[in-house]
Amino acid sequence: MKKVILALVISVVVCMQIQAQKEANNWAFGQNVGLTWNTTQSLTATGLAGTANAVLDGLPTFTRTSIVTQEGCFSLSDSDGNLLFYSDGMTIWDKNNAVMTNGTGLTGHNSSAQSGIILPYPNSPNKYMAVSIGINWTNMLSYTAIDMSQAGGLGAVIASEKNILLSGGMGGIGESVTSIRHANGTDYWIVAPGRGATSYFNAWLATSTGVIATPIVTTSPASINHSSACGYIKFTADGKHFAWGGNNAEFIYGDFDNSTGVFSNIKKVSGLKNTYGLEFSPSMKYLYIGGTAVLYVFDFEALLAASNPSTVTYKTYNLGIDRNTPQLAPDGRIYFCAYQKSYLYVIDNPDEYNNLKIYQLPNSFLGTGLCRIGLPSFAASWFSAKATEKSFVCTGNDFRYTVEINMVGPSADLPTRLEWDFGDGSAKVNQSIVSGNTIYKQTHNYTSTGKYSISITPYRADGVALSKTTIPANVIDCVFKTNRMIRIDLQNTATKEANR
Repeated sequence: MKKVILALVISVVVCMQIQAQKEANNWAFGQNVGLTWNTTQSLTATGLAGTANAVLDGLPTFTRTSIVTQEGCFSLSDSDGNLLFYSDGMTIWDKNNAVMTNGTGLTGHNSSAQSGIILPYPNSPNKYMAVSIGINWTNMLSYTAIDMSQAGGLGAVIASEKNILLSGGMGGIGESVTSIRHANGTDYWIVAPGRGATSYFNAWLATSTGVIATPIVTTSPASINHSSACGYIKFTADGKHFAWGGNNAEFIYGDFDNSTGVFSNIKKVSGLKNTYGLEFSPSMKYLYIGGTAVLYVFDFEALLAASNPSTVTYKTYNLGIDRNTPQLAPDGRIYFCAYQKSYLYVIDNPDEYNNLKIYQLPNSFLGTGLCRIGLPSFAASWFSAKATEKSFVCTGNDFRYTVEINMVGPSADLPTRLEWDFGDGSAKVNQSIVSGNTIYKQTHNYTSTGKYSISITPYRADGVALSKTTIPANVIDCVFKTNRMIRIDLQNTATKEANR
C-alpha cells in the first residue's frame, strides 16, 4: 500500500501592530489642571534660550479636574487613552472627577515629591496597584488595589487591600517612588530609596498574589542624607538604568537588573542646585534634571560610561523655574511647570542634545487651572514600546510586520524614512515615508530558528535618527498536525520524503 505524503508550502501572514501607548494620555496636576492628548491643538509658542518662536502642532488641550496638589500626583488611562483615575496620594478620583468608591484616606501626601505611582496588578486585567508615599522620610509607603470592574466601570478601591504597608526597607523612606516592569514581562518592581548616612535602594516585587513582603535591598556607595523633601526617582523605559534627584546639590544614577531587583554601578554627580525633578529622553540617551531656576541636560550614555562622572560636561539652561519637574509626554516632548502660572514650558525635541528647542506655551494654556510644582509620575514601562504579536514565527515563511508612526511636530523634525533591521544579518530595509500615511508594513522570511530583535528606526531628512522601536521575534521550526486518521503531516518544509 502506498502512503501518500503531500508536498506543501504554507504561506503565513501575521500582522504585528505597534501602537503609541496611551496610558499616559491624560494628566491631572496642580490646581484643578487636566490635560488630554486625545484632543490636540496648534499654538504659537514663545522660544526660549535662543529658540525662535514657532507654531507647535499636536499640543494637549485643557480639561478641568478635581485635584489640588502642591507637588506629587499620578494618573492613568486605558490603552485607548480613556481616563481611568487620578490621585494626589491621598484621594483617588474617577474619570468623572468624583471621588472613587472607598478612595479617600490613602497614606501618601500631596506635598510629597512624587506622592505615588500606578502599576498594573499582575495577571488581573481590570485591577491596578496605587502605590502612595509620604512626606519627608516618614517611612509611609503602601499600596492600594483598585478594581475597575466595580461601580459600573468607574472603579473602586478594594477595602481588604487598602493601605497595605510595604515594610522591610532600609533607610529613611519618603517622597521618592517609582515602578518598572519585571524582566518576565508580567510582574513589577516597586522601588523606593532610603536615605541616611548610608543610602539604600529598596525593591519590592509585585506579583499576581500581591506584593512580596521582603524587598531586595541594595546598599548604595553614594548617599543622600537629609531628612526633608527629596526629589524624583525614575527608570529608563527599558528598565536597565535609573536616576534619583536628592533635592540638594546632587543626584545618583546607575544600573538596575529588572530580573533580580539589584542596583549596581551606582555613582553620584555633585555641585548642582536642588536636583528635584528629572526625566529621560525618549531614546534614553539624555537625562533632564530640574534644579532651582535651572535645567540641566546630561548625555546619559556618557555618564554611564564615565569612571569619574565629574569629567562629564553638561548643558545648563537658566529658565528661572523653581524646582521644575520635567516629564515625558505621549507626544515625545518633555513638559515642565512654572509655579502658580497657567502655562507650561516644553522641550520639543528632547533627543537633539545640541539643538534643543525650548518654548513657553501661551498664558491661557492651562485654562482656569494653575501649575504648582509637580507633574504626574508614570512608571517608565508605560513609555516602552508595546507590540501585539504572535508568540512565535515559523522558519521559511513570510511574516508581515506593521508599524504605526506618530507624525506630529514641525516638518523639519518629522521622519522621512524608516530603517528596518530584522536582526538576522540580512540587509537592512529602507522604507520611504509618504505624506498622510502613518501605517507602514514589511514582510520578512527567517531561514534559521532563534530569538531575534527587530528594530525600526525613523530618520529625518538630515540623517538624524529618532527613537527606535524594538520587537522580539521568536523563530521556530513549525510542525502542524492534522487528524491522524488522514495521515498527513503539515510541516514547515517545501517537500517531504515519500515512503512507499
